[in-house]
Amino acid sequence: MGIGLGCLEMLSAQSLRGKVVNEAGKPIEGVTVVLQKADSTFIEVSLTDTAGMFQFRQEVLPCRYILQHVAYETREIEKATLPDTADVYVLKEQNTTLEDLVITAEKPYVQVEEGKLSYDLTALSDKKMVDNAYEAITKLPGITERNGALSLAGATSLTVILNGRPTTMNAAQLETFLKNTPVERVERAEVMYSAPPEYHVRGAAVNVVLKHAAAYHFSGEVVAHYKNQYFNAGGLSGNLRYTTPKWGFDWMYEAKDVKTFTQMKTRSLHTFGNQLYDIQNQEAMREKGWDHTVRSALEYNFSDKEHLQLAYLGSFSPSDKGNSHTTGNFQLSNLDKETEGRLHNLSVDYEGDKGLKTGIEYTCYQMENGQRLHTDYAEGNAIELEIVGAQKIDRLAVHADQSYVLRRDWELGFGFSYQYAHSRDEQIYREVVGDVETRDTYANLHEHTANVYASLDKKLKTGSSVSLSATGEYYRIGDYERWAVFPRASLFWMLNARNFLQLALSSDKRYPEYWAMQSAISYIDGYSELHGSSNLRPANTYELSSTYIFRQKYMLTLFFNHTSDYFAQSPYQSSERLALIYKMQNWDFMRQYGASLSLPLAMGDWYDASFNAIALYMHERCDDFYDIPFNRKKWVGVLMLDNTFKVGKHLSFELGAHYQSPAIQGVFDINGLFNLHIAARYTFLKGRATLSVHADDLFNTGAPRTAVLFKGQHLDMDNSFYNRSVSVRLSYRLGSYKEKKQKQVDTSRFGH
Repeated sequence: MGIGLGCLEMLSAQSLRGKVVNEAGKPIEGVTVVLQKADSTFIEVSLTDTAGMFQFRQEVLPCRYILQHVAYETREIEKATLPDTADVYVLKEQNTTLEDLVITAEKPYVQVEEGKLSYDLTALSDKKMVDNAYEAITKLPGITERNGALSLAGATSLTVILNGRPTTMNAAQLETFLKNTPVERVERAEVMYSAPPEYHVRGAAVNVVLKHAAAYHFSGEVVAHYKNQYFNAGGLSGNLRYTTPKWGFDWMYEAKDVKTFTQMKTRSLHTFGNQLYDIQNQEAMREKGWDHTVRSALEYNFSDKEHLQLAYLGSFSPSDKGNSHTTGNFQLSNLDKETEGRLHNLSVDYEGDKGLKTGIEYTCYQMENGQRLHTDYAEGNAIELEIVGAQKIDRLAVHADQSYVLRRDWELGFGFSYQYAHSRDEQIYREVVGDVETRDTYANLHEHTANVYASLDKKLKTGSSVSLSATGEYYRIGDYERWAVFPRASLFWMLNARNFLQLALSSDKRYPEYWAMQSAISYIDGYSELHGSSNLRPANTYELSSTYIFRQKYMLTLFFNHTSDYFAQSPYQSSERLALIYKMQNWDFMRQYGASLSLPLAMGDWYDASFNAIALYMHERCDDFYDIPFNRKKWVGVLMLDNTFKVGKHLSFELGAHYQSPAIQGVFDINGLFNLHIAARYTFLKGRATLSVHADDLFNTGAPRTAVLFKGQHLDMDNSFYNRSVSVRLSYRLGSYKEKKQKQVDTSRFGH
């Protein structure tokens, strides 16, 4: 062959393959299909995908198929010839009848595909009280959500990607998109502790796979939502999707009125100049503004395996205003802020039928802000200042990936990605009155990140698999330049058809945000300051996990992770003046190890529950934290229980609880947290309309109270004021239109 890969083996158009459906003709995912010789010798095993399809790489004739699924009767099929097209096999639902009691076997909770934990969100939404894709993801085992941020038990960070590629949307924008994505739009969600390199993310990830256009179909949804958390807020959103066998079009828009109110009480026993100052502050922070998000995507299908997609995302915050008012025995301070931001993102992605995936993406972000601070100190003096700032970021990213199927079920993959970012930041002081440290800053950063990887995967005849890869990275920003290699390994061991073991090793590098690497100083009030750090270094993470899945639903995970140069923001009572400094700094390391357990429970169709428990040991060390180095350790436990009750066909209730024992973060001590929430959901108008009501943190005990009692530092912080919230969501589904086949008119005798 001209490309010099003579070991490449193309699959024959005729092969041992088929499709498995139920008695209604719908495909069945997760059927175990065992291939045997006529004398019952085991050859290979395969699992059906979301379309009910399976295929074997070996051709043995005559042969026998054994089709097994916990919810269906086992079926054996004798084969003597290769089919020209995929044969269809029908399985009967398995029912066990005991007098008047009928017990129907449940669908497997999780499927394991090439080391990925794959979940059918549509099936999950039938059991849980979820209204959209985002809420469905938060119900997956081991995943928790707090203030719009998702985390996975045992992982230092979690990245959400769409259709196998990372997104440039931040956490808030991604939350908005997924909350406006119906669950039925998602084909599956894949949870990975060690994402493969072709996804261009490292470490833990959730891959949300959206369905491709396959037929004439129209659907949509309009949503009105309301939330009360001291202030009243809400918004309107809508999404539409129209598809044909070749084309697909998506559109989504949300306008959201954001109003927040938080209050923090602090007591700082600050030693300065051999004197102890008891500084007590009460800070009330208000923010309001409108956020607008729009997304549209156009998809074209050349074939079932060849797709092209063009997508645009826009996010606009035309005028966000904030106020921080601080009172106490040290100061009377008022800070007014105003921010305007805009983001445009355009991406083009192509997926070919020969294993090629490529794409290009451009992002433009602009932000302008201003703030005015006035502080009267108790001792009689005052300060006043005005700051204006701006940031503009242009970012361009490209990637290409190629995979080949080799002999003996080996698969070779390789690819590259490159990202260039140009960030311009400025902060300028104006109208400064009083004794204030001012420093105008201008930054013009050029960031280059290039990755090249190679991977090798092996699928064993028993259904097990192994995946190995290494990624080389070149990174440069300003005068900082670094080469790095990131190894990755994943082993999936199929013990039998329903029990699995997965081992995963990953490594990653995490970079600080652009604003954190500036040497600017911002003022929260007359006592608290926010300092940038121009010498921040990227953090290096190594993670190892082992997951045992029993009966395709119970999961036990053991994990270990170590992050060197870990960076986080911590407070420090200055030894040079009366100021509380918040600054992002690198630590020596942050290390965790522990275990997580996930236990689903169901009784009939009326009750579904999930219990999750996490136990971890934290070890954090920093030898260069001002003049007070720390080396701290702590055991932490987390318990979560979600209960869903169904009353009839249209009404369901949810009761959930979340507890976290006391924890640490740097010099911070964090108290225990407890969150109790309840919810109700009612569907009407033939299932098109849904009304949901959620009440969160009923006892107002879900927000942390923190303290610093360490080497002369004494600081108490309480921001638990009014964390309780009530939200209402009303949605109405449009369409669900499928074009019917039209009778063809005979025109064979027309014309001349």
